[in-house]
Order: sequence, then structure tokens, then C-alpha cells
Amino acid sequence: MKQHVNYQRNVFINCPFDSQYDGLLNAVNFTVQKCGFLLRCAKEFEGSSNIRISNIIRLINESKYAIHDLSRVTVDVGELPRFNMPLELGIFIGCKEFGVKRHREKEYLILESERFRYQKFISDVSGQDIQAHEDKVENAVKHVRNWLASKSGEKLPSHSLIFKEYLDFQQSLPDLCARTEWVPEELTFSEYSLLINNWLALPD
Repeated sequence: MKQHVNYQRNVFINCPFDSQYDGLLNAVNFTVQKCGFLLRCAKEFEGSSNIRISNIIRLINESKYAIHDLSRVTVDVGELPRFNMPLELGIFIGCKEFGVKRHREKEYLILESERFRYQKFISDVSGQDIQAHEDKVENAVKHVRNWLASKSGEKLPSHSLIFKEYLDFQQSLPDLCARTEWVPEELTFSEYSLLINNWLALPD
């Protein structure tokens, strides 16, 4: 699957990379591809020696759209808050506001776990249509599908149908991996994306 070939169809995702978030990330990846777009993620650079922030800036530069999930901006006992997600959101907004003409057309979706939780740590984004997925995969599918529906220029299936198709894909994943000598739990982001792409291309 070719990467970054179409700025107009690239969707950068800014989200946590912990194992507890994998289910949401996988579902968003599937939904984005089902809607005719390509999800771009810093995980593409796994194993790269490049500086992480440079990779993120590159992805923002190559993507008209972005999904920013702030649901993991939390503080554990005795620890500092995780500010990577707000930082990347700020870079994207800065690129949109001060970049060249094509970047001023950028659009983004902000996701949260609870509807108004963001007001406690990043109230400057108030007034935007921030969507709460409540850490539920089907909700994430719905919000991403509905947001992309106005961008795609094509008629998209309802979110419940995309969610069902995602569950079908997940059931097929072990067989898909067996054909390529991959293990589902060991897939990289790029490998998982490729399997989605190939599965969606299969005839009905």
C-alpha cells in the first residue's frame, strides 16, 4: 500500500500508543480506510532513527485531515500528565493557521473519553464540536465515519454497518495473518493497515 500519495486523502492520527488504546486505534484505522482515506500515524516510523517530533511534523505536512484523541491526557499518582497529544494538536492548528494555502484548508476532529473533560486541562479548544467516544469502539467508529462523510464526496455506509464489517475483519484476521506468516498480536501499524487495505479490496 503506497503511503502519503494523496494529501487530500491522508488523515493523521494523534493518539496514545499504549496497549489499552489498541482496540480504538485499530477500529479508527479500519473506519478511515473504509471511508476511502488513509490513516497516517507516527507508528509508521517504528525502528526509524529519526527524531519523533520530526516524523510527526512530516505527517502533519502530508495530511489535510487529522484526528486528535485527548482521552489519555491523564495524571497517575505521583506522575506528570501526558501532554504529547495536546502538543501535536497545537502543531496541527498552528500549521492550519499560519501555513501555506493548502494547509489553511486543513480540518480536524477532536475525540475525548467524556464530553466536557477537556475543559479541565485545555479549555482553549472550547466552542468546537468535540466528540466523546466513552472508550467504546463502536462510538469511535460512529464519530470518525460521520466526520469523514462530509469530506469523502461519496455515499458512505452507516456507522453500524462499518462497525459490523470491522468485527468481520477482526474475525478474519488470524486467517489473513496465517497466509503471510504474521501473528496478529505482533503486527506493526503498517502491516495491520495493509491487511485492512487488502481485505477491503476483496470482492463481495
